[in-house]
Amino acid sequence: MLIPAHLNPGDKIAIVATAKRLESEIEQAIEIVKAWGLVPVFGQHTLANHGYFAGTDEQKLEDLNWALNYAEIKAIIFLRGGYGTTRILDGVDYAALKSNPKWLVGFSDLTSLLLQLENLGIAGVHGPMLASIGRDDASDNTLKELLFGETSFNYTLSAVTQEVTIQAPITGGNLCLVAESIGSENEIDLEGKILFLEEVGEQMYSIDRMLNKLRRCGKLDGCRGLIIGSFSNIGNANNYFSETVEELVSSYFSHLNIPIAYGLMAGHENQNLPLCIGRNAKVQFLKDRLEIGYLL
Repeated sequence: MLIPAHLNPGDKIAIVATAKRLESEIEQAIEIVKAWGLVPVFGQHTLANHGYFAGTDEQKLEDLNWALNYAEIKAIIFLRGGYGTTRILDGVDYAALKSNPKWLVGFSDLTSLLLQLENLGIAGVHGPMLASIGRDDASDNTLKELLFGETSFNYTLSAVTQEVTIQAPITGGNLCLVAESIGSENEIDLEGKILFLEEVGEQMYSIDRMLNKLRRCGKLDGCRGLIIGSFSNIGNANNYFSETVEELVSSYFSHLNIPIAYGLMAGHENQNLPLCIGRNAKVQFLKDRLEIGYLL
């Protein structure tokens, strides 16, 4: 697994859009990134509008490949999620990234790209994007620490099913994008890994359908642990489902003797604690917290 070099004050980072157009203020986020000592550089089309999207597919791909090839850019923080990244995945210059690895940071729709990077042997960061930086100090500070080389993190949980230590990479992200990856070049590989999941705005039956898809494909069988992040604004029409969404998710892993962590604040809430995707880690599932030590 290729681990990008940590950042240093004065480094340039690219701000690139691959999904939905910007519909919020980002001035505070820009000032926070500058306060970290970094120099944000926007792609030519980052703030473009093309209907729903932040520019045409060609414009988005041009910006991303520019950032991957520009040697002075040391990391890429994506503008926001929504939808659209999968439309350009197959045109990304991954060879440039493999020859000069740099941190790519995103969540939600960017899950698709993080899974693609993992399959290519490049670690990425599931964490706040520019449009969400400034919403929570803990999330911002943790992202800064991670990018600047810190490897040990302690996250609060609501509960765990087993107190155990596992050495394995963390993979996953947004459930919808994890399920969508099946059959594509970025198809999730769970064998021997810890799965992290989060979701927003779906109905309970849709959560069930996506998990059932992963089960039917045999994807869950090799999983060594489960981290349940934020499942936000999940609907339950007519109260057909009697269980909570966390209970529904964990039920798909009941046949496996693996630890399940509940309540990690990572996903579509203001607090969105970052995780490295694909990087080997020593993960301790403790009574009320998750201790993660990323390995080289």
